Amino acid sequence: MKYGDVLEKILVHKKKLIEENKIKSPINVLDKSIEDNSAPDFLSIFNSSNVALIAEIKRSSASAGEINKDLDLEKFALDYITSGASAISILTEKTKFSGSISDLKKISKIGKKTNTPILQKDFIVDEYQILEGALNGASAILIIVSILEEDRLKSLLNLCSEISMPPLVEVFNEKELNVALKYGANIIGINNRNLNNLETSLDVFEKLAPEVPKDKILIAESGLKNIDDVKRMANAGADAVLIGESILINNDIQNHIKQLSSVKKCK
Repeated sequence: MKYGDVLEKILVHKKKLIEENKIKSPINVLDKSIEDNSAPDFLSIFNSSNVALIAEIKRSSASAGEINKDLDLEKFALDYITSGASAISILTEKTKFSGSISDLKKISKIGKKTNTPILQKDFIVDEYQILEGALNGASAILIIVSILEEDRLKSLLNLCSEISMPPLVEVFNEKELNVALKYGANIIGINNRNLNNLETSLDVFEKLAPEVPKDKILIAESGLKNIDDVKRMANAGADAVLIGESILINNDIQNHIKQLSSVKKCK
């Protein structure tokens, strides 16, 4: 597979870090450790008549650069939850997003206390990462089709099923959607951002959403800035939206979240 420079750098560093972590904490240790691990139910957020808001926390991003290097994770999480976010997405990728597994661990503790599901967002390429996420409190995990060979995607989704970890399977085009459906993905995230050149357009969701079977859960990711964008995605069939940067840079985060989470589904 050929990737853009930024994505290639992320993946090279990620694979190196995984191998280092496997030496520190072997996979068989993680496998045994998750047996008694429990997390709030991610699927429950889709039961509302409103479009679910998955509000994201990240210090920086590949597209925007540094957003808030010194953000207070716990404060942001509590602000999100008390303002009406259905779930929290936390970045654990280090190279371009300045995240870590310890961030997931901190946020998941708050999630358990408030019964708020936590989505781990990272570039998942190995079963080790899924076990690591489950061990540290993730309720669900992002799986990106474009960075995986089909056999690897199948293997990762099988593991998610085995440990009852709902995967949010991210696609960008019809080819990737067909692959996701082929291997049984039930939660489909359509990313409005092209990961290779980082260009973003809400048209991506609107064009691809009609191809998703009606019995699937559909999430719009990237590029959403305000309530009008959420309404636009709802009109196109979104059950949920994943929004990060526009919340993190807003001067009135609580009011912004209240607005973003007030939109009714159109299904």
